[in-house]
Amino acid sequence: MGSPITDKDGMEKVCIVCEQPKREGIQICDQFLCFDCERKIVQTDTDDPEYSFYVKQLRKIISSKIYS
Repeated sequence: MGSPITDKDGMEKVCIVCEQPKREGIQICDQFLCFDCERKIVQTDTDDPEYSFYVKQLRKIISSKIYS
């Protein structure tokens, strides 16, 4: 894994999936994904009912980009 991502002041960011403030994670297209959720997403089987929840939450990354 890469280096932990925190904002300039070392403050916590809100994860796009669990919507909880966390200190460490990754930045994807200006959105923050905590390491805990990243781990859960990678380990979740596509047949698992939680998989659709993760897909729904990750769609926020795409929908948050509005191009004019």
